[in-house]
Amino acid sequence: MHARFTISIFSLMLACTGPGNPAWGAPPSGYEAVTGDSPDEDRSIWDNFYEHKSNVFGKEAVGFLKENLHRVRKGRAFVPAMGEGRNAVYLARHGFKVDGVDLSPIAVDRAVELARSQHVSMKGIVADLTTYAYPLQAYDFVFVSLFYMDQLIPKLKQVVRPGGHIMIYVKADTGKPSAGNTPDDFLVKPSTLKAAFKDFQTLSFKEYRDHGVDVIALLARRP
Repeated sequence: MHARFTISIFSLMLACTGPGNPAWGAPPSGYEAVTGDSPDEDRSIWDNFYEHKSNVFGKEAVGFLKENLHRVRKGRAFVPAMGEGRNAVYLARHGFKVDGVDLSPIAVDRAVELARSQHVSMKGIVADLTTYAYPLQAYDFVFVSLFYMDQLIPKLKQVVRPGGHIMIYVKADTGKPSAGNTPDDFLVKPSTLKAAFKDFQTLSFKEYRDHGVDVIALLARRP
């Protein structure tokens, strides 16, 4: 079952506006993205979303990723829900062999083109993460940004090799009305995120404001 939600693209842009990340102007009048009742409908909706604007979440990689990458073992990296590839390409630039997945073919094409423009390579995969075949212990690093589904956490953990790392950067559920850059379905309580990785070694856990949005970020190591 695919939950339905509505997100304002204008709110998406405002939440992403910050130093070095200028606003892109007004969105199409009245345009909203709404999840569908099937993967095909979801894909069509997100393709339409990306057709209207590019670099919706900015061009720079997430700051928490930049700050903590030196703590991560280099090797193969998995970036689910990668969007237009800003974080996946950042990892490729820093020596990782990257597999990036997204539901939208438009987003994946942009990610691959971004990698090409920066003279690095990565593998772009168009897939629905709810039905994706997650390989066992195949990656040294998993990075997830602005996406969270409780039922997928065990699958994301299983792809991490022993001694490898996973990093989650997601909007925090503060109990207040949301006006940020991810659907409310992806809000996560800090206690929920901590509990989800209690069997991993937490190296860093941070609750903070990023571009005016309450976020939480975790870096954990698989024993």
